[in-house]
Amino acid sequence: MAQDPAPKHLTITLDIDLQTAGSTVGEARVRATYNAVVEAALVAAMEQLPEGSIKTVTAEMDWSYRWMEKREVRFSRGDDGEGDKA
Repeated sequence: MAQDPAPKHLTITLDIDLQTAGSTVGEARVRATYNAVVEAALVAAMEQLPEGSIKTVTAEMDWSYRWMEKREVRFSRGDDGEGDKA
């Protein structure tokens, strides 16, 4: 049997790409930024959503390094001249 009202989830993903030449960003600054972003999101959500509508909030941080290279396109529809036959 379906719940009434149906449970709804709002997921917000914020990906901050740090590209400051010659700069190092340490754990303390990353954690402070994360905490400020989460706090700002909570304040905005409480201002915009109906009172009492927020049941729980979870937050997760992933601090990673990614080396992005310009990737060539290896396939696109129609490469064989026949297009999508579906």
